[in-house]
Amino acid sequence: MDTVVVYKANPESLQKVLGLLRKEGFNPTTLENPASGATLHGAGRATYLISVAVPRSEAAGAASVLKKWDKARQSEVSEMTGKLAGPLILSAMIVAALAVIFLLLGILGDTVALLAVIWIVLFALLANVDKITLKARGPKRR
Repeated sequence: MDTVVVYKANPESLQKVLGLLRKEGFNPTTLENPASGATLHGAGRATYLISVAVPRSEAAGAASVLKKWDKARQSEVSEMTGKLAGPLILSAMIVAALAVIFLLLGILGDTVALLAVIWIVLFALLANVDKITLKARGPKRR
């Protein structure tokens, strides 16, 4: 059977890609070749890309389905990073203001580690403010 590679998936997303193609009625197969040179280095470990292939007659349809799926994933990533931009900037501005205050007080050198911790805590709180306020309010009463 003549197959065509339509996607290269990392091991973490391979099952999702295969399931999506099967759900749409395609017959995907995997071509594992870790020594192919398509190695990714990240998060302190090396991983490889696994080629996902379909019969040549299904290639155009499978590529279209995967392109839509990839576009939806990219949209989710863009939305999430957009939501985090505001908290990131605000927390950085607050820490910068604190750094100026500490500089004027002459204790900036002693509080650099504290400023880093303050920034992490502020960013985490600001990024999750919606969830925190919902929990604080409790369930809605009618």
